[in-house]
Amino acid sequence: MEKKLKIQRVSSGVLGQVIEHRTPCGLFLTKEGRKWVAVDNTTGDAWTEEFSRKRQAVRWLRGKFEI
Repeated sequence: MEKKLKIQRVSSGVLGQVIEHRTPCGLFLTKEGRKWVAVDNTTGDAWTEEFSRKRQAVRWLRGKFEI
């Protein structure tokens, strides 16, 4: 059974570091103004998407849907 990774709520600054340096690996989420920014860095590729709702961001990070 695949282990479910914990989504880490971080600051915009930390998220910027994850995107720039591709570390640490994991799933990250932050709120910037009225939007939610989600980063999937499980593979070191820092896939990044913006969402208007937190629920959408979490579902994307969990692989429930693709953009």
